[in-house]
Amino acid sequence: MKELFCALLFIIAPMTMAADNIVSANNPLIQYSGRVDFSNPQAPRFDWPGISITAAFHGTSIGFSLDDLGNNYDVIVDGKPNTVWATSANKILYTVDQLTAGDHVVKIVKRTESLFGLATFKGLTLSPGGTLINPPDLPSRRIEIIGDSFLCGYGVEASKAQCDSLRPYENASKAFGALIAQDLQAEYHIEAFSGKGVVRNWGDKKTISIDPFPPLFDLTVCRDEKTKWDFSKWVPNAVIIHLGLNDFSTEPQADGKEFSHAYIDLLKHLREKYPKTMIFCTAPSGWPGIGPMLDKIVEKRNSAGDKNVQLLTYPPISPDEFGCDGHPNAAAQRKIADVLIPAMKETLYW
Repeated sequence: MKELFCALLFIIAPMTMAADNIVSANNPLIQYSGRVDFSNPQAPRFDWPGISITAAFHGTSIGFSLDDLGNNYDVIVDGKPNTVWATSANKILYTVDQLTAGDHVVKIVKRTESLFGLATFKGLTLSPGGTLINPPDLPSRRIEIIGDSFLCGYGVEASKAQCDSLRPYENASKAFGALIAQDLQAEYHIEAFSGKGVVRNWGDKKTISIDPFPPLFDLTVCRDEKTKWDFSKWVPNAVIIHLGLNDFSTEPQADGKEFSHAYIDLLKHLREKYPKTMIFCTAPSGWPGIGPMLDKIVEKRNSAGDKNVQLLTYPPISPDEFGCDGHPNAAAQRKIADVLIPAMKETLYW
């Protein structure tokens, strides 16, 4: 009898472990969107803004294991905003619980940008008896969003220009690039970093920075230069670029010729990766120097045979619609999106 009891324990033990419902991060039913480093499939890493992880399941609760020292995430439950998770060093498991028994979809979206640090996702924890089910299909349309703090949603949720900190007020999902993609029912990837320019970053004491934006575009993890992105994995229908303001917003400004040369190189690089993708260069109208330079840059590319490059401009931001440090707040970002969407729809036939 003792031997039989031990044998039964041996059989039951794995079932108890299964009842804990720990789901590995490489489970095919977990849906990722954005650039994620899967070099360790059970602990994928990411740091770009706007990256999302979605799980559909049958059960009453779900936990996300996040090894993340300082990012914020929007939590969307069954299509509705639920809460914001602010990760910290002393916590790993973040949960949504007390759900009604049944099928649910939980999506977490990274609000904050790469400067807040790297995140590692280590899987899910479901309620006892819970099971993963197929997540909703991702949209077939795809838009890639490349640029600076405007596209990071820097200070977008602030009500004034003076902010005690940035982290609570940043939300890439409320920046105009993401709003455009959401309105056009497109999946989006965001590669954006506050303060970066094409050749010169904001506040640099030199006209050429040692670490401008363009080299970052090739990386899966922004802060890890060893993680080269495989461009064949995800090809967008359209690219939105918002770069150049940091090059000329403080003294000494970038050299105009250097800027134009580097911007054209970026456009050539994009065309090499995406032969048929429509590229939209965006900038505020009336902003000193940027508009005319971008107009000439786009004209050069068009004259060189690349007709799928277009310049779109939007009105300057009103001071009463400033978020942190004079960046567009949610209302201003919405207005920018509303200006650009009709032109994009006409060009893309969407």
